[in-house]
Amino acid sequence: MIKANWIVGLLALALFSHAQYQGWSLFDRTAAAQTARVAGTAGRGAHK
Repeated sequence: MIKANWIVGLLALALFSHAQYQGWSLFDRTAAAQTARVAGTAGRGAHK
């Protein structure tokens, strides 16, 4: 069972590394929306 966990972990790491190398991103839309929202509120004063 421990060997199976190691193999699954290494495969997941290899898949993640390959995705990063290819430029794939699971959170691309979320990150873009977050930066757009932060950039839109940066010019205004803080609300208390």
